[in-house]
Amino acid sequence: MTVLPSPPAHAGVVEVRGEVDPASARLLADRIAHARFWFDSVVVDLSGVTFFSAAGIDALPTDVPLRLVCSPAVLKVLTACGMVDHWELHRSVFLALAAEVAMDFTATSAIPERALRAAGDHRGAS
Repeated sequence: MTVLPSPPAHAGVVEVRGEVDPASARLLADRIAHARFWFDSVVVDLSGVTFFSAAGIDALPTDVPLRLVCSPAVLKVLTACGMVDHWELHRSVFLALAAEVAMDFTATSAIPERALRAAGDHRGAS
């Protein structure tokens, strides 16, 4: 698991590959906490996860905004546990970071509705 700074400068990406089981879930929670300490916004890239146990859900905080990029294995568990509405789900890290930039732009834009239309709606998982 790696924590990488990504544009925008206040966003961090926690990249996870392989399996998230009870043994590695604690490491995932630690990496997310570390990223939340250093970055205002955190994207957790789970697109490379091949196995995701229910213990992995406990590693994902629900008390703060968090963007997830899910592999089919992760999405299956989140859906089965009824947890998909607890986080923002995105199709890619790029789109998750773009959503952050679009939100920053709309907060400073004189016409936020126009900025949202220009940015498009990239949220959701397929």
